[in-house]
Amino acid sequence: TDRFNQQLKNAEKASSGASSGIERLVKGLIGIATVKKIIGLSDEMAQTTARLNLMNDGLQTTKELQDMIYLSAQRSRSGYQTTANMVSKLGLNAKDAFSSNVELIKFAEQLNKSMVIAGASGMAAESTVYNLTQALSTGVLRGQDLNAVLSNAPNIVQNIADYMKVPIGQIRDLAAEGKITADIVKNAMFAAADDVNKQFESMPMTFGQVTTILGNTLLQAFEPVIQTIGKAAQW
Repeated sequence: TDRFNQQLKNAEKASSGASSGIERLVKGLIGIATVKKIIGLSDEMAQTTARLNLMNDGLQTTKELQDMIYLSAQRSRSGYQTTANMVSKLGLNAKDAFSSNVELIKFAEQLNKSMVIAGASGMAAESTVYNLTQALSTGVLRGQDLNAVLSNAPNIVQNIADYMKVPIGQIRDLAAEGKITADIVKNAMFAAADDVNKQFESMPMTFGQVTTILGNTLLQAFEPVIQTIGKAAQW
């Protein structure tokens, strides 16, 4: 009996040691995954900041530009990084369509709100931003760019039709004729701003949007720490 009890204790001890080893391994793997995420986020933020530096019109510092984007993202219940990427792409590829970075950020905010109203998210939202950026950079909205916006955010096209005072059914013909210019797209978005804001505010906030807003707040608060960890990990 004593021998059996001793064997049992030895087995329990071995089991306990193995469990502790597995626990340490799991914690180590989680730690590595967390560090990798922080490094990835740090790299993404650094790239975004670099693009914002390039498109900054000089009427504010890059930090002030980032703060404006942050507030715009919060108002439109959208991710800061997503909004900053949108602003930087518009600023680099379609800067002639806007009089200033302030106007560009206001346009991006209306675009974010319009996509929330349309229910566009993820790849659909990215596609809409890409195609509108293409249209604004080339000076006209037509072809595949128009088709993508119609598919993902038809309310934006409706706003354009309302601004041009034509039925939405005529938009394709007008687009084919090159009559939906970058100025018309921009002016249509701003002309519809009051209605878009009212529609947006009437929509209940989702749990996902609450999480996004909280994530933006935490990202801004811990940005210096994230950047420091990211730089240290690259040494």
